[in-house]
Amino acid sequence: MTDEEWEDLRRRCKAGEPLTMSCGQPGKPRVSKNGLKHFYHHAKANCSLHPGGESADHLEMKSLVAAAAREAGWDAIIEQPAHDRSWIADVMVSKGGEKRALEIQFSRQDADEFRRRQQRYEADGVQCLWLAAEVNREAAEVVPSVMIGGAPGARTLTLPDAFSGPVATDAVEAIHLLLNDRIKLFIEPVVRAYSLDTAMLKCWREGCNRWITAWRLEDLQLETRCGRTGTLLARHYYEARIHLTDRIERIIADRVMPLLGQADLPAPMYLATRFSKAAGCSYLALCCPFCNYIQGDIPLNHHSVTWRRYVVEGWLPLPIKRNVLGREHQCIDIGRGQCSQNPPEPEGPAFPDSELVTSGATSDLLTSELPPLPKRGVGRQGLRKPS
Repeated sequence: MTDEEWEDLRRRCKAGEPLTMSCGQPGKPRVSKNGLKHFYHHAKANCSLHPGGESADHLEMKSLVAAAAREAGWDAIIEQPAHDRSWIADVMVSKGGEKRALEIQFSRQDADEFRRRQQRYEADGVQCLWLAAEVNREAAEVVPSVMIGGAPGARTLTLPDAFSGPVATDAVEAIHLLLNDRIKLFIEPVVRAYSLDTAMLKCWREGCNRWITAWRLEDLQLETRCGRTGTLLARHYYEARIHLTDRIERIIADRVMPLLGQADLPAPMYLATRFSKAAGCSYLALCCPFCNYIQGDIPLNHHSVTWRRYVVEGWLPLPIKRNVLGREHQCIDIGRGQCSQNPPEPEGPAFPDSELVTSGATSDLLTSELPPLPKRGVGRQGLRKPS
């Protein structure tokens, strides 16, 4: 309403013209201390839809959300009821034939109530997104939700990021991103750098005892199609990469072996399938480049072997497991399109290798955190042991 329309309504209500709230109760217009025009009914009215009335925070967010939705190209109605009044959306937005309810929840509400109210929308084929205050962080996890932050007049919403976790985003910008499907579930990355663990040791075979270097792939520094950068982390459990018949290192060996050969390290071991009497099976193992003797996964993972981690900068074509690419994020086209939402599941070994592994992510970049492979004659300063 314009100021003139609002004042006219107030005059008519004072003169006795009835005003009915969306819940069916008689109501009155008023202006909050923050200057927000709204309607209210008596706190003790027999109403199950507006228990305790609406706070100034709630009214502010409804107004903000509706205005932001309209800026984003959607129609928006505040307090839109269902035909049978089984629900009343704080803000109902629509575009074409699509409808979405945006519910704002400042007061505490338990998880069961979130589910119950969500199901009422779903029963009518309406998508519902909750904007919830911090007090509802855990309970709101059972429904599609984002957290409200900031102060009145400077509200934020937490949106997901592929690598750094939830990010506080200006509420108006966040509504634009949410409504216009700029939040995607999968990243489409390119590997820009990767870390290698290396261990220097003597060949186990008597009569050889030459110094050689074991190596294995660890983490990946990525850049997504939409320009996000960060690192995918692999955390392997003990014995996770023991006696594998195939492993991710086989795929990258042609690229990694020459780099290791040029570094200030002993000659790198190569991969070959060997039968191990100790293990009682054949597997893809690291072998001595001088005598071809299998070095054994269990001895290489013994606590007496010291592994050092380096970063290798450069593009690396590498299959990555589909579930690891499932990182919800703000996907904004920077001229290369948005990330594909149909990543294939690789056949054969893929990052992170083995089954006994968890993955995580960080906004820290390997190129900033780790030393490069040591150049011949420079030495190995500033090395970091694997965590």
